This record gives sequence, structure tokens and C-alpha cells, in this order.
Amino acid sequence: MSQPVLRLTGLSKSYGHGDIFAGISFTVDCRKTVGLFGQSGSGKTTLGRCIMRLEAPSSGQILMQGTDLARMRPKELLRLRPSFQMIFQHPEVSLNPRMSLAESVAEPLMVRDRIGIQEALKKIAPLIARVGLRDEHLARYPHQLSGGEVQRAVLSRIFSLGPKLVVADEPTSMLDVSVQAQVLRLMQDLQRETGVSYVFISHDPDVMCAMCDEILWLEMGKGKMYSREEFLDRVGTEYSAGAPV
Repeated sequence: MSQPVLRLTGLSKSYGHGDIFAGISFTVDCRKTVGLFGQSGSGKTTLGRCIMRLEAPSSGQILMQGTDLARMRPKELLRLRPSFQMIFQHPEVSLNPRMSLAESVAEPLMVRDRIGIQEALKKIAPLIARVGLRDEHLARYPHQLSGGEVQRAVLSRIFSLGPKLVVADEPTSMLDVSVQAQVLRLMQDLQRETGVSYVFISHDPDVMCAMCDEILWLEMGKGKMYSREEFLDRVGTEYSAGAPV
């Protein structure tokens, strides 16, 4: 049996006022998606940021293909950064407003491979086309793009590095319903084509069921893992009882 892409063991995060979450453990296998679900303030985004080591956990392990990210220093993490990436809820923060889209999507390869923009764009031309961006998009700046176009640009930046794991924090919550569906299908297609694994954060039960193989429900600092079918049963019970989800 192959090694999981990600394994969390007893992960906890505390601030001065107490635990955000405690004792979180789960695995993400290759080509699989685990969802993080819960009400606002349940710790979903903080957990995602800890997985990415944008925040340091208070205790526990974050094993990325056997390497414990929780114990790595920032300089050591740089070597592994291309293999685990994050999509933020507000994707425009990932794009420099002073850079054209061509410069933004080429930047990761230019930095990693120390190449010029034209060579980088040539390397990722199939990916740019795959996410649905055209030449006219590449000449524009972020403020000249729709939300869906910005998210497609973010996906091209991330997948140009060939990540093993992507943490997606509410990646479609700022999009209208029709564009949301297009971006979700694109993410699923990219998963099938590249073998990437996702940790998918959302408060939307429908999105969870569409995207995830398993769902971790965060509540009161604790997490319980559900299959898609078990999750649907619990969501149905919560709705029928009139409880917010």
C-alpha cells in the first residue's frame, strides 16, 4: 500500500484564549480529497494554514509523504514548498496587481527554474490553455479579470509547480453559481490528470459532497471523519432539526 500524501497525527493549535482545535488526526491518500467542514469560527481555515505551515501548530505531526513539516524550520520548508500549495478564499491576493497575468502565471517557474518569462510561458502553455485562459487574458491585470478568470490564473500558477497536495480554502465561495461549478469541475479534472490530492475547506454541504471522498466535521475544537454518505445523513439530520450548518 502506498504512503499517504498527508498524515496528521494529534494536531492541535492554541492561542491565548484556549484551543482552536485539538487532537486532529487524518490521512489524505494520492488522488483523494478530504474536506474540512464546520460553522464559521470552527477552525477550518486555521487548520488549513497549519497544514501549509503558514501558522505553526502547538503540537502534533504534519507528515507530508513521511516528512514532518511541523518540525521543519522556515528555510527547510522552502525546499518542499512547490509540492504543497494553497488556494485562498480571496484568490486576488495571490496575484500582484502591478503584474500582468502573463507575468503572474510565469513567476513560479521563473523563480524555481531561474528562467526568463518567455521560456516559462512556453513550458506552461498547455496548462494555461487547459485552465481556459487565452492570450488576451495574459495581457490583462488582475483588476481587469472576472473572479473565475482570476481563479483559473491561480490554478495555473499552482499546477505549474506539479504539487502533490493542494489546500483549497473556500476556493469558489466568491464566485457566482455557474462559474463555481465550472471551477470545481476544472479542479476535479486536474486531479484526475495530475494525481494531486486536495484538502478542501468549505461551509457548503453541496460542495463538500461534490468534491470530497471523506469529510472532517470540525466542532468545538474536535473533528470527526465521515464518509460522503455518513456526512449526508448528518447534514440531513441537522437541517431537519433546524440547526445551522
